Amino acid sequence: MGKWRGIAHSEMARCGAKTRAGHPCGQFAMPNGRCRFHGGKSSGPRDLSKWHLKHGRFSKAVLAERQAFAALLREVRETLQTMEIDGGR
Repeated sequence: MGKWRGIAHSEMARCGAKTRAGHPCGQFAMPNGRCRFHGGKSSGPRDLSKWHLKHGRFSKAVLAERQAFAALLREVRETLQTMEIDGGR
C-alpha cells in the first residue's frame, strides 16, 4: 500500500449532530457539515412527478389498474354464469 497523504483523521471535521444519548456524533462530516446518517446526500427524487414510483403499491395508477382488472373479472364471471345457465337447457 502506501503512506496516507490526506488529512489526518484527528483533523477531519466531525458531524456534530446530537445522538439519542445526547453526545455529538463522531462520524466524519461531508461538505455540508453532517455525516451520511444525519443529513446525507439523498433527499429523495428530484423529479416529483416520479415520486409515486418509489412505492408503487398504493400509487394512483396501480390502484386504477387494479380496479379496472377487478371490473373485467366481474364481467367475465357474469358472462360465464349466463353461459352455464343458457348452455344447461
